[in-house]
Amino acid sequence: MNDALLPGQEDQPRETMCSSCGRFVGALTRCPYCGARVTTRLSVRFFRYAALLLGTVGLGLLYVMARTQQIPRIKIADVKPTMNFAYVQVAGTVSGDARTFKEGGRIRSLRFMVDDGTGEITVNAYRSQAQALADAGRLPRLGDEVIVAGSLSVTADGDVIMRLQVPEQLIIASAEMATTPLGDIGTDMVGTSVLVEGVIVEVNAPGPTSRAPWNLVVRDDTGRGQITFWKDVHEEMPDKLLLMKDNRIRARVSVMTYRDAIQLSLARAADLEFLDKRSSKPAVSKTAGPGAASGRGEDIGIADITQDMAGRAVRIKGRVKEINPPKEPKAPQEVIVEEGESTIAVVYWDTVAKNLRDNTPIVGSNISVEGTVGVYEGKLQLKVNHSRQIKLLDAVPTRTEAPGEPVKIAAVTKAMLKQVCTVTGTLGEPRSIRGGVVYPLSDDSGEIQLVLWDRRVPGADRDKLSAGTRVTVTAEVDEYRGALQLVPSNPQNIRMEKEAAAK
Repeated sequence: MNDALLPGQEDQPRETMCSSCGRFVGALTRCPYCGARVTTRLSVRFFRYAALLLGTVGLGLLYVMARTQQIPRIKIADVKPTMNFAYVQVAGTVSGDARTFKEGGRIRSLRFMVDDGTGEITVNAYRSQAQALADAGRLPRLGDEVIVAGSLSVTADGDVIMRLQVPEQLIIASAEMATTPLGDIGTDMVGTSVLVEGVIVEVNAPGPTSRAPWNLVVRDDTGRGQITFWKDVHEEMPDKLLLMKDNRIRARVSVMTYRDAIQLSLARAADLEFLDKRSSKPAVSKTAGPGAASGRGEDIGIADITQDMAGRAVRIKGRVKEINPPKEPKAPQEVIVEEGESTIAVVYWDTVAKNLRDNTPIVGSNISVEGTVGVYEGKLQLKVNHSRQIKLLDAVPTRTEAPGEPVKIAAVTKAMLKQVCTVTGTLGEPRSIRGGVVYPLSDDSGEIQLVLWDRRVPGADRDKLSAGTRVTVTAEVDEYRGALQLVPSNPQNIRMEKEAAAK
């Protein structure tokens, strides 16, 4: 052993010196100079292993605390700006059906409102979380009791939004609902959700240029009710063909008022159940199928068909206004087809109906029919004897207004309410509203509000617009709190300057 100390080493603790060569080794357990093991490092080894043990125990305790710690439940009125990004829980009642926003066939986000009696908060979920809730059929509806946890976002304006980050942290307590008779629904029930049953009396589909919703008139033993729903709900219905007279349905709807009349709003296709599926048909396709017309009848307008043409083969085109199932076992199916102000009954028997497949008529669709003119009980009808004589031209009506000659914004007056007009102007800074976005639209004559509802102009189409963009808009004139508005029915009715020039 070399006991000679190097300069400066006489003041070092013995534990830091190599017992073989006498050189300084610090905290090392093996001398880097001679390779000898330093056996006097008991204290260093102890603290090393003690630190590892304490660190492991600490992480374990943190995990247990994170698993057992309850998310704090708060009152909405108690939210303060200092609670930005806080992860909290609220419990309350859903004050409106959850709205979903889609992009590319997938749900981009969903939004609903929760009221706990002290205030109201908006809850948002995005992409994977929103899609998971939709796939599981767990979209909150008006009147549902919920407990939801998420992170808070408090804006400079004091608006509070909660972001749902884990789908399992939304608990929906929806009690079993009893059926409410249609005759018992009054204004005192506005803002609530009810379950109704009844028989379809009328099916009113929106016309090709209309922005109106679908409308069902339903009756039960106590009275009648009007159920409305929009195009996106209709598209999600797996049994569209059952929307016909005399079919019985059950639906969960929200009670609302429109022009002082009670209206029942259907928010989702899943909330509508057909109790009688005797008339179920395969899904409708937009393309010609086995039922394509044979091409032998002469083309003619419905208004030009007369009783003198009985026995003649003709081909018509029109819109399906109404479908009447057979009233008796051996009676034919009746489809009312309209063209302008004129209508005619198209009749065919069960042998034809079974083979229509992709060309089964649906209320609101455009259709081509070839048949033989007949007269029954003094009324004209078109008899179809083969499935290939009926061709469905589209599955649902389009709602794109034809653009007219642009007018100045100052020329848009209250006398034009509910009329469609075309204006050209420049977009201002947008502002969000519940269910949509509002852009100021101005030209050299004045300014008007352009309202883009989520259900008509989806977010992906609105993202193409920005302040300063010059657009040509074809829309219906509406009024809100005394101010005129332009409300386009779909994205195709908003053309940016480059698009308009190209056309």
